[in-house]
Parts: sequence; structure tokens; C-alpha cells
Amino acid sequence: MTYQESLEDLAAQQAAAFAGRGDLIACALTGSLARGMTWHGSDLDFWGFWAHNEEDFEDGSLEGVYWEIDIKPLAWLHGWTTERFLQPPLFSAEEDGVTPLEALWGARVLFDHEGTLSQVVAQVQHLTSDKAWLGQRATNYLRYGQQCLADLAAEAPTDAILAARRIAIMYGVSAYWMKRGGLLSSVMRIPERLADSPQSHALLRQIFSLDGQTSWENFLIAYQGLPPAVRDAFDDDLRYDVLPAAQHGMVEGALCHFRQLAADWQPISEVASVLGFAPDLTAHKARILSQTAALLEVIEAL
Repeated sequence: MTYQESLEDLAAQQAAAFAGRGDLIACALTGSLARGMTWHGSDLDFWGFWAHNEEDFEDGSLEGVYWEIDIKPLAWLHGWTTERFLQPPLFSAEEDGVTPLEALWGARVLFDHEGTLSQVVAQVQHLTSDKAWLGQRATNYLRYGQQCLADLAAEAPTDAILAARRIAIMYGVSAYWMKRGGLLSSVMRIPERLADSPQSHALLRQIFSLDGQTSWENFLIAYQGLPPAVRDAFDDDLRYDVLPAAQHGMVEGALCHFRQLAADWQPISEVASVLGFAPDLTAHKARILSQTAALLEVIEAL
């Protein structure tokens, strides 16, 4: 059995478990398996929808393969027009910029008791097949990202550094893939998959303080020095998601992903040692704002 066949079998098992729960109105398989873009480090990604107003996230491991499901209110799928999808999501430290377009690109509907999910998946398929439309969306993202970046000049160094990194991914790397006729995928391989644009690749590595195996090994040492309670919060993600990617050669993608995760989940004072900050935060802020501006300009010129 090939790795992809094994993933298909595990996805069917997990889909049956979701279908039997009763609280989910609709569910889709997403990610690399649904899009036919698997690699040996691929995991299983699902999106589920229910009648509750709250959001939820669940994950686990099935025969050694990591799986996760983002659960949203069904209302999240309502009201998405072509024009609304064209506009970048507002920048926020709490948001990752994922719209139904990103979530359901290439999705495979597993069950849909109400019909809305199937309609939105068809809409997403239609829009993402239009390269001119994606190009306009990329332009909107880059221009908005540049505006947000300019606003960081007055922010405290740590806040500005973390915000610039978020802008680099949300509005820069996302636009890079739109310009190539697709959407951002395989977030665990973000720096590595920019190799076709050497300038973009180099700039993103600098923005996230990445230096290949050296930065990865330094991170592992620093991680062991974190307070036990902080490590407990990340150990499952490290074991099932981050470490497997690094073991498959994606050390920079794994570290980039973890640095975003850590900054979102724990007080910065607790995780600063694993975030790749320079000793002089003021100088680091100036450098990263310049590098992020350069990244957006490089991607805009592609």
C-alpha cells in the first residue's frame, strides 16, 4: 500500500467517526490529500460545521498519522460573494486570514446534511480556476499588507516583529501562490516551497530568523529550557506535527510554523527564547520591517 493509499484509508476511518457524532451538520476533507498534493509528511485535514455559535478545534493521531479538524458555525459559510472573496481579511493578531476560499480549496465533501457546504465548495472551485481573478486578489492582498506594515513603525519592537511576520505570510506568501494560480498550502513547508523565487525564499528565512539545521538544533535546546507548563501546551503539536515535518527535511518550515504557533498560544515573555529574537530588539524591528517590505515588493513584481 502506498503512503497516499494509507492516508485514504485513515481518512475514511476518521470521516466515519465524524459522521457518527451527530453534532456536525457537514464535513469536508481538505489539505494535501483532498487536493492530490500529498508528500510523505502529509497529515489529515478536515473542516466541520455545526449549528453552535462557538468555534472548536480537535486533533489527534491515527496509526501514527496526525489529524486535525477545524469546526466552525455553519453561518461562517453564509454571504460569501465573488467581491467579498476578493478583499483581504482585516489584519489582526488573533486571526490567521483563512476564509472559506482557503479552507475549502480542493475540498472533498464527506457529508452535507443541509447543502450549504457543497454550494460553497463549488463556488470556491469556480473562483480558484480563474487565474485573472486570483491575480487581482493577490494585488489586493499585497497592497493591504503594505498598508498594515507601514502602521507598525510606531509599535513596540516585539509587537512589530511578530506582526511583520504575520503580514509576511498572510498577505505576502499567500499572494505569491495566488500569482501562481493557486492558494497557500502545506504551511509546514512555507520557506522550502518558495525555492522557485530565490529572493522571496531568502527574505522569508531572514524574517523568521531561519538558518537551516543550525537554527533547528538551537531551537530544540531552547525548547527544553522552557517552563514545563509551557512545554506541556506544545508537546502534542511538536510530537505529531512539527517534529515529523523536520524529520522529513522541512526543518525551516517546521520552525517557522512553531514560531507562529508559540507567539499565538503563550505569553511572549514565556516563549521569547524560541522565537528567534535578536538581542537588540529595536535593531531587529528595523531590520524585519525592511525585510518584510522588500518581500512584498518582490512578490508584487513577480
